[in-house]
Parts: sequence; C-alpha cells; structure tokens
Amino acid sequence: MNERISSQPLLHMGAFEAELYWREDDLATLPALPDKEAEKIVTAMDELLFTFCQPGDLLFTRYAMEPAQRQYVHQLGFSVYGNTQDLEMDASKIKDQILAGQDQTMAAINRLSTGKQAGMSARPVSVFQWMEQQDEQLAEQFPLSTMSLSPFAWIPHIKELNQRFGIGYHAPELEVVKRVNTKHYSAQMKQTLNLSGVGVLVESSEELVEKGSEWLKEGSFLIKDNYGVSGKGNMLIDSPELLVRIGHGLHKQEEKGKKVQFLIEKYLQKERDFSCQFHIDPQGQIEMLSVQWLANSQFAYRESLSPDPAFMMRLEQEGYFALMEQIGKQLYQDGYFGHVCIDSMVLQDGSLEPMVEINARKSMSLIKHQMDQYLRTYGQVGNMTNYNVSHTGEVSHEQLLHLLDQANLLYLPNRQQGIIPLTSSALHINHRFRNDNKKHKGRIYLSVVASHDHIKQQLLTQFEQLLETNQFSILN
Repeated sequence: MNERISSQPLLHMGAFEAELYWREDDLATLPALPDKEAEKIVTAMDELLFTFCQPGDLLFTRYAMEPAQRQYVHQLGFSVYGNTQDLEMDASKIKDQILAGQDQTMAAINRLSTGKQAGMSARPVSVFQWMEQQDEQLAEQFPLSTMSLSPFAWIPHIKELNQRFGIGYHAPELEVVKRVNTKHYSAQMKQTLNLSGVGVLVESSEELVEKGSEWLKEGSFLIKDNYGVSGKGNMLIDSPELLVRIGHGLHKQEEKGKKVQFLIEKYLQKERDFSCQFHIDPQGQIEMLSVQWLANSQFAYRESLSPDPAFMMRLEQEGYFALMEQIGKQLYQDGYFGHVCIDSMVLQDGSLEPMVEINARKSMSLIKHQMDQYLRTYGQVGNMTNYNVSHTGEVSHEQLLHLLDQANLLYLPNRQQGIIPLTSSALHINHRFRNDNKKHKGRIYLSVVASHDHIKQQLLTQFEQLLETNQFSILN
C-alpha cells in the first residue's frame, strides 16, 4: 500500500461521513429518523486513523485524542503524534476571534459553526475546514510543509487547507471522486463488466412509483440514495403501499425544488457480506490488500473478521480477484486513483455477488487490515467491532482503560489475548459540552485479540459485564 510517493512523511486526517460532503444539496432524501448524537459520534471516528501511522507521520483529529489513549497506543508500539487541542473551536473561542478583529466576518463564522448555508441542507463542518481556521501557531508547532496528506476520503476544502499550510498532496479531481462514489456509477460498472443485478437510476417520484410497481411483481427491492451513507439512504420496499407513501413524500420535496436521484436495485437474499480492499497508485498499478468478512446491522457497519484460507482460495478460483483488477483499471481510466473498497456478498444459494457497490476511499475493513498487520508481528489475530452505549460520562476513558487492565482484559504486546480500545473521543463526545449528569450516547471501537472464536466470545462477555457494572447501557 504505497501512498508514500516520495520520502515525505504522511499527515493522516479524515471525515468518515464523506458522502455528506459529496452529496449535492438540492437532492431529495429518503425518510429517516434524525439522531444528532449518533451523527456527532461519527465526527469523532477519525482517531481510528492512528492505525496507519508510521514513524515521522502525524495524525490530526477533530477532537484531540485523550492523553491516556495516546499513551496506550504508544505502549502498543504505534508512533502517534499530532494535535493535543481540539481542531473544532467552541463557541467562546469563535467569539474571542471576532472580538480580536480577525478577518473572518460574523456571517462566515456563523456559517462555519452551524454547518449551514442559505438554501442548503446542514452538514457538519469537516475537520479540514476547522483546521483551515487555525492560526499560524499550528505550522510553527508541526512541520506541515514537509508532510503529504493522506485522508480517509478526498472531500471539499482539502485543496484550500493544503495551500494555506503548504501541505503536499497528490489527489484525483474532486468531481471524479464524487462521481465514482455514486450508486449510479457502481451500476454502470456492473453493466460494463456484464455483471447481474444492475440497478436502475430514477429521477422523479413518478418514475420511482412507475418502475417500482413493475419491480414489486418480481419481489422486494431497495431504493438507494445515489450518495448513500452507511446505515442511511437505503430503504427496502416490500409492498405497493410503502412505495406509494415514499413516492408521495418525494413528490412533496420535488414541489419545494428538490431533485430526485435514486437507484432501485433488486433485494438479494444474502448469506453473508464481505469486502475487498485495494489501492491504485498514480501510475495505475493496482495492489490487492485484503478481504474481510463483514457483519452489518440495518445496512450499517458492525464488525470485520478475517476469512479462512478456503474462502480465499474459492475467490481466486472463481475469478474474483481478476474482476477486482478490472474494476480498478476502469476506475483509473475514469480518472480515479487511491484507496478502494468493494462491497460483495455470498448469497443464500451459495453463489457470489462479486460487486454490490464501490467505495472509492479508505474503509473500516482497511483499518481492520492495518490492525491485522500489527498483530501479525506478534503472531496474533483479532477482529474489529464496536459498542454503542448510553452513559452519564462519570467513567472517563482513562478510568475505563484502568478497569480493563485491572480485569486483565486490556491487550498489551506481552499478553497473548485481550481487548484493544481503538478510540477515545467517540465514547464521550456527547458529554463534552454538557454537564447535565444525564445519559448520552457514545461508541467505542475495539479489536479483540484471541486465538480462537470461543476465547473471543469470552473476552467480549467479560467486556460487556464490565461496561454494565460501570453503568454503561449497551445499545447494540
């Protein structure tokens, strides 16, 4: 995985909700229950990028990594250096900047702090935008002009950030990145490669109801937002009544000036999800990196697991990797290079669905692959999963690490098994600006290091008991 096109060390940063920044603001949306706390958690996932850090690299995160977590990953052997203060400014700091007469207008600050623009939908201000607002002390503290940027995904405002601080980068055109990440592009790729299950783009509520009614005669189908985000933007349609209701809601949005742009796709009876990660370098060379089993819940990521050798052999024999090479070559011809994750399935009849959709970015499974490489140096294996919890914030991340250590659950290089907490801020993000002693949502990502599945289950059971004993309510 050679992102290092020169001797420059890398600056790792990322927005894990990349689809929100690619998506056009005038597009209609499928109905979904808003969950502001869950959205806030996603903004704190960039700590996971520590897994890519090598000596000399920097990791900049939206919220500063907890000191105890930074110390812990150093104990693991990762070289993780970066911001020790939040890049996201709080309201008081923004006010101080205005009073100090900095050249940002009140309107610009308000727009930045709320993530809203007139006539446009709200989205979180990205970590790249927040960093762009930092003063020159950041460049004095860190050798940014000697670094090359390695983002989770290429999104708007990266170019402006790099120009301001002199950070090196080598990226495909942003419009290319947006296009190859649409569901429509994935459908076109399927058609080009003569794969089955090609979806159809619909561009009006009337067309959706008309074509959907025909599709329902053959069985259930999915409506996919063209820029669907993990866990959002997909809807299973299994009845004419539901289809009409969705069509009616979209028509109302059309009357307000929104454009309809969805892909409809046959609903596949799957046995299991898996994904393939590869990298395309700027010269078009393709490097296969990993395959990971996936456990998803309601279309959202839940867990990554390593496949067995027999499954890998099957993929080779059935031409799966040759197909991935073809996809990579076509992506490169269309102007894209960088990381790619292809979602795939094993269906209930045992057959493969080799390409469900293309994600032209890094991925959770690539992060799992990074942990695989780390653990391999100790002759060990692990998974990657997460827990959504509700808690009052009384137990700090430092205390949680201490509790895990006391219970002999915390993984360290001299231990043969254990749990590796991979994030800190996501657990307490919804308590950072509140002091109400109420329960709020948090999430902790972790890797479970175990030689056998039954040991993994024992460790997870002990971890769950530890959480519940300390007043964390497990939500998933």
